Amino acid sequence: MSKTNNRAAFTLIELLVVIGIISLLISIMTPSLSRARQQAKSTVCLSRLNELMKGVIAYSSDHEFALPLSRFEVRPQSNVFHGWAELIYADLYQDRDFRDDANFPVMHNLEGRYELFACKEAEPRTDHTGHYRVYELSWSRGSLDKVKARLPLIMDANPRVTLAEDLLRADIPRERIAGLQGEAYVDERHYGGANFAYNDGHAERSTQLKEKLAEDWDLDPRTPNE
Repeated sequence: MSKTNNRAAFTLIELLVVIGIISLLISIMTPSLSRARQQAKSTVCLSRLNELMKGVIAYSSDHEFALPLSRFEVRPQSNVFHGWAELIYADLYQDRDFRDDANFPVMHNLEGRYELFACKEAEPRTDHTGHYRVYELSWSRGSLDKVKARLPLIMDANPRVTLAEDLLRADIPRERIAGLQGEAYVDERHYGGANFAYNDGHAERSTQLKEKLAEDWDLDPRTPNE
């Protein structure tokens, strides 16, 4: 008497159902994972801005509350420029291990050596490394104690406008040049918002500050923006 060997196996319909369920779960989880990665990068960005502001505050304390120059020529007629990032780096690390023959080597994260000054979420481009930029209207006060608490000092920004004549172009939104002297625009790289650092040393993400700065560049309703 032979014994029938019954083996459990998936039918084609059951297999298709399982594949469908797995595909559905993946489609549900993918946006959540992407959002989690963005939030993680935003948190790293905020941490870096906090560290930068600690450096700015330390530099200012050592220089009678003065802010570092945002831009200066390395040597007369050298046509090579450094700025606030190089000064802050040298002050933080007590070292000048950056090149004097390159423009803004620390700010531009040259050779990937100065990641504190770059945001991982920034879109990589040939002319931009994701570096942070100072908000010129605050920085031009020259002293940390003269900057209003509501105004940012450092923020997410990208190069945009390079010529003074570009400020007259109607196709460049006003909020992209407000307070940045036509050299950059606020980049909402963190899921619809940008990170800003303030003179009390803290940094935070905002989805509205860009619009506020476009309407009132120094956040003072008593003064016209011209």
